[in-house]
Amino acid sequence: MATARQVAEQAVQVARRQGDDRLLSRSLAALCSAYYWAGELEAGRPFGQESVERARRLGDDVQLGVSLLLYLRIIDPARSGQLVDEAIACTERSGDHLINSLLHGTAGVHALSTGDIPAARTHLEAATQAGQQIGYEDTPVMQGLGLVLRVEGDLDGARSKFEGALRISRRIGDNIGTACAILDLACLAGDAGDWDRATALHGAAQALLDRGSNQWLELAARYRRDSLGQARAHLGDGQLERAYAQGRALSPENAFDLALRRGGPG
Repeated sequence: MATARQVAEQAVQVARRQGDDRLLSRSLAALCSAYYWAGELEAGRPFGQESVERARRLGDDVQLGVSLLLYLRIIDPARSGQLVDEAIACTERSGDHLINSLLHGTAGVHALSTGDIPAARTHLEAATQAGQQIGYEDTPVMQGLGLVLRVEGDLDGARSKFEGALRISRRIGDNIGTACAILDLACLAGDAGDWDRATALHGAAQALLDRGSNQWLELAARYRRDSLGQARAHLGDGQLERAYAQGRALSPENAFDLALRRGGPG
């Protein structure tokens, strides 16, 4: 994340010196994204806002769609409705199925964070449909649909989505996606009352996230906090700490197997 931010900052400096507004909008969007993935939303907002403003002035639907996508990830969901509509309209005019899918996915996650499950399902299903136009599978969308199913009480359906997201993330080497999918499966194990396994998976997910010096985003952090709180209530402090430490000590391969119920934390 530190390297991503450094490179994006250099790109912004180059674009400002060149006076290239299109390049500057792209570079600001990249810098906004770097702050997002580092969990520093407040610090990234000004760069996202400037990226959007410059893309609007250019009248570039492709760049505006990208700029709005990255800015939407970093702002308060309560402010996002009109911007989501603007961004999706941009992608429909340009025919950009990828950014359309990502925008619907982002809107779906925002809806989840505010508890609007019907809106979350609508956006996440639209994201899936847009991705299918180009053969694209978005693991956050799969995980979001899994979260919707979990809230709706369809735990088997949720598990299928989370396991699918885990397999894809693992295959492409996405440590953040792998950690998030294992976190979701940890919460699901807790829902089933399998507290030792749930806690070990929480430890494994944290270890994977720490490998990239990343942080949980707000929604994931909330689910993690709630699940670990319930685990502590059932196991007690000592047993929870032991199971969590076992999970943290797992290799990525063993964490993957445990998440798919192929073995125990030991």
